[in-house]
Amino acid sequence: MIHRPKEPLVIEPGRTQLHYWRDLWHYRELFYFLAWRDIVVRYKQTAIGVLWALIRPVLTLIVFTVVFQGG
Repeated sequence: MIHRPKEPLVIEPGRTQLHYWRDLWHYRELFYFLAWRDIVVRYKQTAIGVLWALIRPVLTLIVFTVVFQGG
């Protein structure tokens, strides 16, 4: 893993989309950490924990498939 020197993230108005995607890729570890923290905090109190974040969309998919199945 390459360690880069820490520099402040400055969001400037009028930046092109290329810079947006470059910065997003550059700070992807921060993005992953914040997303994982949000999932853990949201589902911490549930009985099955973070696994619920995966089970819930699958159950929704199954219900929609059964209800809207073409016939």
